[in-house]
Amino acid sequence: MSDILIPKAFRFLRQPKRYKICYGGRGGAKSHAIARQLLVMGMEKTMRVICAREIQKSIKDSVHTLLADIIRQHGLTDFYDIQEAVIRGANGSEFKFRGLKHNTTDLKSLEGADILWIEEAENVSHGSWEIVIPTIRKEGSEIWVSMNVKNVTDPTYARFISKQDPDVIAVKISWRDNPFFPDVLRKEKDRLEREDPEAYRHIWEGEPDTRRSGAVYAKQINKAREDGRITRVPYDPACEVFTAWDLGFGDSTAIFWLQFVGRELRWLECYENSGEQLDHYAKIVKAKGYNYARNGHYLPHDGAHGNIRGDSVSKQLYSMGLPNIVLTRETDITPGIELLRQTLQFSVFDANGCKDGIHALENYAYEWDEDRGVFKSKPRHDWTSHYADAARYAAQAAKLAKGALSVKSAPMQIPMRQGSYMGL
Repeated sequence: MSDILIPKAFRFLRQPKRYKICYGGRGGAKSHAIARQLLVMGMEKTMRVICAREIQKSIKDSVHTLLADIIRQHGLTDFYDIQEAVIRGANGSEFKFRGLKHNTTDLKSLEGADILWIEEAENVSHGSWEIVIPTIRKEGSEIWVSMNVKNVTDPTYARFISKQDPDVIAVKISWRDNPFFPDVLRKEKDRLEREDPEAYRHIWEGEPDTRRSGAVYAKQINKAREDGRITRVPYDPACEVFTAWDLGFGDSTAIFWLQFVGRELRWLECYENSGEQLDHYAKIVKAKGYNYARNGHYLPHDGAHGNIRGDSVSKQLYSMGLPNIVLTRETDITPGIELLRQTLQFSVFDANGCKDGIHALENYAYEWDEDRGVFKSKPRHDWTSHYADAARYAAQAAKLAKGALSVKSAPMQIPMRQGSYMGL
């Protein structure tokens, strides 16, 4: 067995503290140092460690490979048994891997964890934190976080770094703290510092990103925040509410609740989940008790598609008491993006009810083309996409609702295609 070296900057991981936050820019080897520290601690005493990230669709998305590589590199295979979905120590220590988002039932069973390590925590939503924190409840349990800094408004940054809390120790880590920092990265770092100092400060020094590079709606959301339009927004029962849906066929479904009060478009709340039957979402919408507009639930074009049982999502929602309108199919999302940008200019968001939707809209960005060195014409598909799509449909719905246009409210008749909605 070879010695496991851990940089001095990470000594604080040994201090007793409820929350331990490693944040900064590239090159600090945050994940490697935490993985090494946890493996050492797992050999010293029996521990149950949960390694998590916001979205984990398979074990390949986790830090399982990183831990396994370190175990093999340092000759720890006599102690640690590397299995497909779990790593176990000879003394009973255990490393398991979980996604936070959309795994509420599974996460609630993890209260016996000694340490929860959340990797890439800059992507963790408000909703996930509200579930995770009370779940890790064992006496003396800790929550470790590793993250690159993006924006000061991101839930993890706002919760643990912006605020001073005696239960939190937050240490900024940079490439300077990595004694193994390779020359190839040093050359990249130096080049970027010369060519784009602002980008350098964000990427390598871990400063919040003020450039909003490639961001689709960040400028509009930031303007709303500056204008005080992200605040507490009361529901006005005298005004009708409508919803806008992004449907998840084997993926996430996202919903926004909105209403016009005069010329002001109020975004009241939002909801996202996956792996649920359609009636789950229908129950949530109906339980709100809002004064819904007639046919006030707006679906994307695929809401009219038939599934393996023959009924479209639109027809199913009708049968569940949610009369709806199916929006026209977008052949190009660019006009929809521009419409939403314009809509955001007269929008007001409830800061609490829409916090995860706001977070997604701020981080929704165009995909970067590495070969051409430019942003592609379409945004990337990631954790932000579902709320971003639902918001785009909300802008279309708002245009129809505000313009009092005559829209056929019966389900559109489109030839059925094979496929099912969440197992329906």
